[in-house]
Amino acid sequence: MMTTLQIVLAIVGVGMIAAIVIYNLVQERRFRKEADRLFSHKRDDIMLGEAVRTDPSRRQGETRIQLTGQEASSPEARQAVEDADAPLLMGHRDVDFSFPDSFEPKPKHRGEEASLPAPLGDLPPRPTQPSPEARAAKLESPRAPEVVKPVLEAAPPEDEFGTLPPLTADFPIPTALAQVASGLDGETEFIARLKFASPAFTSYAGLLGSLRRIGKPVRAFGLRADAVWEVLTGNPRNAYSQMELGLQLADRGGAVAQDQLDTFCRTLYTFAADSGGAVFCPDKEEALARARELDLFCMDVDVLMGVNVVAADTHPFTSEAIHTQASAAGLTLERDGVYHARDAGGYSLFSLANQEETPFPLDGRGVTTQGVTLLFDVPRVADGANVFDRMTEFGFSLADRLSGRLVDDNGRAVSNDSLSRDRARLVEFYARMEKRGIPAGGERALRLFA
Repeated sequence: MMTTLQIVLAIVGVGMIAAIVIYNLVQERRFRKEADRLFSHKRDDIMLGEAVRTDPSRRQGETRIQLTGQEASSPEARQAVEDADAPLLMGHRDVDFSFPDSFEPKPKHRGEEASLPAPLGDLPPRPTQPSPEARAAKLESPRAPEVVKPVLEAAPPEDEFGTLPPLTADFPIPTALAQVASGLDGETEFIARLKFASPAFTSYAGLLGSLRRIGKPVRAFGLRADAVWEVLTGNPRNAYSQMELGLQLADRGGAVAQDQLDTFCRTLYTFAADSGGAVFCPDKEEALARARELDLFCMDVDVLMGVNVVAADTHPFTSEAIHTQASAAGLTLERDGVYHARDAGGYSLFSLANQEETPFPLDGRGVTTQGVTLLFDVPRVADGANVFDRMTEFGFSLADRLSGRLVDDNGRAVSNDSLSRDRARLVEFYARMEKRGIPAGGERALRLFA
């Protein structure tokens, strides 16, 4: 039986608990009202020392950073935010592709990453959006397709980020082409812009290291005081007022993923918060859709074409005989144990490899084999039809001199007639690649198929 003291203590305890609960509810309500007042528009990412808000008029997935407090009162800081939020030029094209069916395509692994290359330069002015009637008139008049080249001639821009040239090709290209002032390519890259309140010398080694760990190729450029864009290095000699950074949408590892885009933007936000800058990242959902479409096209064209020279069962080829014939044809045995035919720029046109696991020794001696394979990397080779001719002619010559046979991957004999049909299909194949805006062996192709 409870005593009077125990009853009193129980009542006091219940009362204290009730008082604590009521106090917590009041405090929670007060803090919720305060939070709603401070953060009327919430977003997922909140950066160090800065309030991040989203303009309701912007598209979903499009993000920006705003400075608050004393920094916001600075005209330079406000201008940096406005410049960083200016839209980037982007576009995408429809896939139109087929592949020659006589040869068996050899899919390649899509997993290598590209390094930071040199900038492409500025592009000339872009016209205003044409009317539907004007576009229809242009499509009726046949014109030669435009080839994208690694280096483009610069022209005075009409605005801060340059404009684009008139469209002259008869294949479908969006009105807003993808290159921006720095030379990045919005067709194949997710481009973010970082604007500083004032130019300053700083180290970018940590930033570049973090971006490379994302797992997709990244290119970065800084704008110097003399209005020239240059490749961003870890410790540059120049101060930059603005940076543009491009995360490649697809490579041989596949399309960029949502978490990679998130990490890319988050890394830039953190760097901007520490460096006194403002960041603009485009619409992520649109970028993911373009990445998937681009990757589908790349998977279709990411193939090797080749032929095999095989020996009779009782008369294997010697590496000495192969070395003599390959050297006479202009191929060079390299450290990977494979012979390569290269163009004037040093790019591999086609290769000659041992069909067996043992690579050819550097001195070209001491190995016997039942066959060799001639290969060329379709999307990375410019003027591929002529390279195809050179490779197959060498294959016939090699088979004749080594008393072997030229066959396809299924062991069927290769003839001049079958090669002629394959060559015609290959010409059509390359035309479609160019129509897609990724000419084989061009700057875009070399990045996408690195």
